[in-house]
Amino acid sequence: MPMSYLYGKKFVGPITPTILELRKELYSVPYHEVDWNKARDTCAKEDLRYPRSLLQNVIWTCLNKIVEPALNCWPVNKLRDKALKNLMKHMHYEDESTKYIGICPIDKALGMICCWIDDPNSDAFKLHLPRIYDYLWLAEDGMKAQVYDGCQSWEIAFIVQAYCSTDLVNEFAPTLRKAHEFIKRSQVQYYISP
Repeated sequence: MPMSYLYGKKFVGPITPTILELRKELYSVPYHEVDWNKARDTCAKEDLRYPRSLLQNVIWTCLNKIVEPALNCWPVNKLRDKALKNLMKHMHYEDESTKYIGICPIDKALGMICCWIDDPNSDAFKLHLPRIYDYLWLAEDGMKAQVYDGCQSWEIAFIVQAYCSTDLVNEFAPTLRKAHEFIKRSQVQYYISP
């Protein structure tokens, strides 16, 4: 929900020296030279599970070049405004039902940003601030953050994908067998009674 809200609002934060340094670090070409139309369809070959078909390319191009600009024009933009208000209502409901902790730290941070964009002086934003510390703690080796309960399955899946995308599969075969067993044991089984 927060990502949909941020995209729908077309929110861009202030350009600070930190943002400028991040742009230098993250992009291989100067930020002002990035071809965003080309970047939209750029994907690492390792991440491209299935090449997009011609039909998909036509659909995505139409959405980007025709539908998206149309949604920004009056009177259609009123529909977007209404959808964003409804989305914010759902985010407020989630915030209230989780007492402003959220379902995970990423969702919490993005939800808090959305509340700030909606109204920087809102009670919702103010109620978010003290709950940040519910995800953080100081350990003997530094600051820690709680992420998801059960994120081990995600992490192992990514590790297995990384090994499989290299020539290291044979070298790490015992580790991959253990990972397979863990993933198998972690599955939630649903049984349908006859």
